Amino acid sequence: MQPSFSVVVPLYRTARYLPDLLASFERQRSGDYSLQFVFVDDGSDDDSADIAGRWLSSSGATGEVIRQENAGVSAARNRGIEAATGDWITFPDSDDFVSDEYFHRAAEALAENADDDIVLLSANVHRFTEQTGRKTDEHPLRHKFVGGQTNHNVVDLARRPTFIQTQSASAFFRLDVIREHSVRFIEGLRVAEDALFASTYLLAAPTTLIVPLKESKYYYRRRAAADSAADSYRTNPDFYFGRFERGYIPLISRFSAADPVPEWLQNVILYDLSWLFPRELNIERKATHLSDDERKRVIELLKAVCRALEWPTIINYRITNISPEVRALMLTLGDKPLPAGGAVRLSKNVPGSFEMAYLFQGAHHPVERVESHGHEVEPLTTKTRCLDYFGQDLLHERIIRLPDLPSITLSLDGEPQILTYGNYYFGSGEARALHANRPAKTGGKASPMWKQVAIRGAAEVVCWTKAPVGKSGVARKANALRGTRFRQFIRNLAQTPHYKKKYSDAWLIMDKLRAANDNGEYLYDYVTSERPDINAWFVLKKGNPEWERLKSRGFRLIAYRSLEHLVALQCASVVASSQLDLEMERPVPTNFYPRSRRPWRFVYLQHGVLQHNLAHWFNSKDIDLLTTASVDEHESIVDGCAYKLTSDSVTLTGFPRHDVVVKEAAGHPFAERSIILVAPTWRNNLFLPKAAFGAQRKLRAPFLETAYGQNWMKFLSHPDLARLAAEHNAEVVYLPHPNLRGNAEGVTYPDHVRVIESSPNVHELMSRSRVTITDYSSIFFDAALAQSRIVFFQFDHDEFLKGAHTYVPGYWDYTEHGFGPVTTEVDDAVAQTALAFTGTGADWPGHYEERIRRTLPLTDGHAAQRITDEIERKLLS
Repeated sequence: MQPSFSVVVPLYRTARYLPDLLASFERQRSGDYSLQFVFVDDGSDDDSADIAGRWLSSSGATGEVIRQENAGVSAARNRGIEAATGDWITFPDSDDFVSDEYFHRAAEALAENADDDIVLLSANVHRFTEQTGRKTDEHPLRHKFVGGQTNHNVVDLARRPTFIQTQSASAFFRLDVIREHSVRFIEGLRVAEDALFASTYLLAAPTTLIVPLKESKYYYRRRAAADSAADSYRTNPDFYFGRFERGYIPLISRFSAADPVPEWLQNVILYDLSWLFPRELNIERKATHLSDDERKRVIELLKAVCRALEWPTIINYRITNISPEVRALMLTLGDKPLPAGGAVRLSKNVPGSFEMAYLFQGAHHPVERVESHGHEVEPLTTKTRCLDYFGQDLLHERIIRLPDLPSITLSLDGEPQILTYGNYYFGSGEARALHANRPAKTGGKASPMWKQVAIRGAAEVVCWTKAPVGKSGVARKANALRGTRFRQFIRNLAQTPHYKKKYSDAWLIMDKLRAANDNGEYLYDYVTSERPDINAWFVLKKGNPEWERLKSRGFRLIAYRSLEHLVALQCASVVASSQLDLEMERPVPTNFYPRSRRPWRFVYLQHGVLQHNLAHWFNSKDIDLLTTASVDEHESIVDGCAYKLTSDSVTLTGFPRHDVVVKEAAGHPFAERSIILVAPTWRNNLFLPKAAFGAQRKLRAPFLETAYGQNWMKFLSHPDLARLAAEHNAEVVYLPHPNLRGNAEGVTYPDHVRVIESSPNVHELMSRSRVTITDYSSIFFDAALAQSRIVFFQFDHDEFLKGAHTYVPGYWDYTEHGFGPVTTEVDDAVAQTALAFTGTGADWPGHYEERIRRTLPLTDGHAAQRITDEIERKLLS
């Protein structure tokens, strides 16, 4: 019997994408099947419906366009179900498209399995990245189509519970089952509605037999504009509440202890949760916008869901990656114990010591006893860390720093623990055994001996001839090597006498990729002038003015990610940077190093005093030593339970940059200053993600269309600011954040404002500034030390601290701790600027000067020396 398919396509503001879907419909291979197209215009304010109507007319396809008031995608699909006439129904999204054999293969699968009571066909989801035009087979559920999985295979979910279906757009459902059991999309729900529809349908269906359609490819579009429904979670309450309250909890309430939730449905829930929890470790996605009460509500909902998940299912789930930490949290939320083994880890960190950590449930850690050869060992330091997921306080991590002793053992409440090196490991005994017995990975077929000799020989030739790396013919050939052979070439190069001597125990110091003039540069200055015994080098991207400036000063420069840099990283003992971006903390993948372990220690010099909670960011980095400048900042990290960093890896030294600022300021008496410096920071939510490693991010919308651009332009254009500058012969200088330079095309600034688009000597500029106006930038610490008066303009205070930037609110309060008045309106900000400039404000200067002295006690000119001493004492002794 010829199958008929109803294709229901909801339309809402996708006119620019719809032609791609329609074109893919036109390219369909003909076969023994029929199609009905139902386009449901969900009150869209573009011409999507007209495009669909014209296509139906021109193509001769069977179908209709239905128009309705805007009610959401679920309501549109439900309206489509009412109009459908086919045996099977599918719901592709209007911004996606399908392969040429999409429906032909579906019909073929039904014909070849006509004797089976099949209830669902699952298409093969591929990703289409609009920005690059690239199609990739990287969907987490692609295992359903691997190897022998073809159109001929029927899978029973009861026996293969990992073959879950979480999308309705890429699936075919039997219309008779939907109508008989009144299966519908949950209207108004804007998260997980697909997975809930498919799950509700499968629970109602007579069987759980499905067919994966390997050759029916569904292309899911990743929009370049990042404006799809999946990207709007911050403004969507269903993301944290609705999906549970209206979806999963009612669904699992059908089951009882005697009739547990089917394993495939547990896997659907775990699949969904596997994307939710990691967001809490990513500041761009973290739920910082939720109130304390809302976070408690999320935890209660997660408890209700996790109680329905069985212990073995949580432990053995492998469809997507779930970290052991999150598995432990789900067990805890579900009132289930942690596994007997795997909850303790060892991680060698600083030479002369190593770190032991374990997870525990409840408020109080168990009684600990650490022994070496039967003798109790006193820890160097300990710390209990809160796992920062929606403010939960049920699961904690205990961190113990120990001397580097042999045969370390740990018992908790008298029970000996299994120690696992690296990360926590949760898995069944069977899974662990399989993992242990798996053949060692060799990286593919070994290179023939002649190739290995040739690679080593090339390295030797480069070194013994002292040919500049990157210029010689041999080096060019070496640079053309790829993968394993290239990495081996770099390692061999590092072992030759020339480079072993050149970069032995090197300190590779840097600031930004394309800029210096920060703590890195000033630490390098100190080391090369006062400690010539240290083999120091400065790393920077070549081909910018900073390179030429530092070269003229005699800096020993290494071009970032050049062959010289790759070789130096093999021999270095220290990498120190004022930035914590991936490019600095992990300049090359770990597999570049022997045994995939970097030989150097990473020192984060910071580029500003920490005001907010950055634990989510710091904890993801491999920091061996962190330097701080403020007592409060130091305590917030060492004593704050959010950070993994312990007291022996955080040091209060002051910043080398602050020493330079104080020295510069001494040469510019305050009474002679005439600059009004305007220096706001950036906003993370204004920018699109990086297009590539090391690339500069671009604005989502034109500068003047953003609240940020509008408010700061109102400030700069304010007539009272122009009048203040004119009356006092002052100069208004606008210093855009580096991320905004080149991102504000077409902006015309007032005549009384000088805009600095380059990288100036910021310290000299601050030392000549009478007033500095900023918002949240840590530049105000430097400006205050330079004796410039501070005014804060924070028009978006609540938004900024709840998701607009890379911050989570921490110990710092601008009103209580700040070095100047806090304003939220443009008129007030300009008025306070005038008071600060003329010195007529009651709080100038005494009140704020006392705060500055208490907050930044180490500005004696010896910060670089203290940092150098701490590196040698804590990392290299």
